[in-house]
Amino acid sequence: MEETNNRPNDTQPQGITAIDLFKTLWQRRKVFYLVLPVTFVLASAFILSVPRYYTCEVALAPETRSVTSSSSLLALASSFGFDLKSMSNEDALYPTLYPMIVESPNFLITLFDTPVTTADGEFKGTYYEYLKTKRRIFFLKRWKYKLKSMVSQKEKEPVAQIAASKNANEVFNLNKEKWAVINIMQSDIVCTIGTKTNVINFSVTAQDKMVCAIMADSVCAALQAFITDYRTIKNRIDIRYYEKVMQDSYLDYQHASEQYVRYMDSHKDMNLEQYRIEALNLENEMQLKYSAYSSFQKQYLATQARMQENTPVFTVLKSASIPLKATGPKRMVFVLAMLILATGITCCVLCRHQLLLMITSNND
Repeated sequence: MEETNNRPNDTQPQGITAIDLFKTLWQRRKVFYLVLPVTFVLASAFILSVPRYYTCEVALAPETRSVTSSSSLLALASSFGFDLKSMSNEDALYPTLYPMIVESPNFLITLFDTPVTTADGEFKGTYYEYLKTKRRIFFLKRWKYKLKSMVSQKEKEPVAQIAASKNANEVFNLNKEKWAVINIMQSDIVCTIGTKTNVINFSVTAQDKMVCAIMADSVCAALQAFITDYRTIKNRIDIRYYEKVMQDSYLDYQHASEQYVRYMDSHKDMNLEQYRIEALNLENEMQLKYSAYSSFQKQYLATQARMQENTPVFTVLKSASIPLKATGPKRMVFVLAMLILATGITCCVLCRHQLLLMITSNND
């Protein structure tokens, strides 16, 4: 009786193996003859409509100033993400702020007039015109923009202008077209800073490889000019001031020396004490004018030396070059991934009953 109860039930379903799944798929293999070609055509059509893009990278090493902290302390702080070199620097534009500068509209507007040329030579113009007229847009984004423009209300642009510099007016009152171009530039131009090395890395993306290389070199030069202008602006203001006062003091010295010479020539045969005192006063005034001129000249030369000292030096570690291959999209990888995904989904659909039985049997 116990042997009868312990005997396995012949009517109980056996476990489904991988061989059973393969047999089911082999019997219904004609489904793959339809799914895979359709998937290949649709995936190819989709990925071919996505514009290809190129990426150019540039690396700069900025000049670093000596700090009093020990090297071991700097290395320990860098491992935790702190930059003691930047914190100890009196300069307000330390390297960690460079990505923020590159993303700012004030900086990107200066790149609008950069002359670019496509690799095929069909376009020659500014970078702003290239992004506005020659940049291809993915058709899904194009329909998204059209639907958004149909739904959203059109806002009137402000007419009033402020009395300020040209760049301030341009940034203060940007229209939609310029904002759209700036948004594209913010996504295409990326600046990163190495945590431990402070190396400035630029990555510029464009749909033309020549434009990509030109803009990578232009962004690098524009940032160097921006930082140089910032660090030397006070020195340049001082130079203009000392140059003006030096010229004025030189004119005063010439006028005083002429007065002294004329007085001495006209009173050279007179020995009265009054004439000698007047001549001494004119001579003292001439000496004071010369001392002032000499002092301003020394300040002018010293300010020129300080400006040269404050001018930053950048070492180009990786210069801009025209990329040989497109960065993306990876068309073959995308089509292969879609075929694998379609194959997996088809297998799951065809073997759904066996898979459900396997899941229920495992749960039991």
